[in-house]
Amino acid sequence: MEVHRQTCQNCQSRELHNILKREPGESDKVYVQCARCGEMVSRYIIAQGGYYHHGKGFESYLRGLNRGGAYESAKEILGDFGKIQNVCLAEFEEIKKKVEEKGEEG
Repeated sequence: MEVHRQTCQNCQSRELHNILKREPGESDKVYVQCARCGEMVSRYIIAQGGYYHHGKGFESYLRGLNRGGAYESAKEILGDFGKIQNVCLAEFEEIKKKVEEKGEEG
């Protein structure tokens, strides 16, 4: 696994803001903006079912699925949500450790 902390190419800052763009019929997009100089750092397109906002709960996850037009059974959706919660938390803890190991150079 590779872990990288993003850095603004313009001013080298690691102070970044995520801006979520939602448009009907389109995949959600995340634009990363430098908090220091305001330049765009990167853009990500979120895959169908890939948006999970920790702490927002099942309804938030369900709204994300609905925006993408995916239709599954309620039982499958609830099961997927539980898995995503657990996987996201476990991966986040693993990523935090990798970032700490790399220190400020990451």
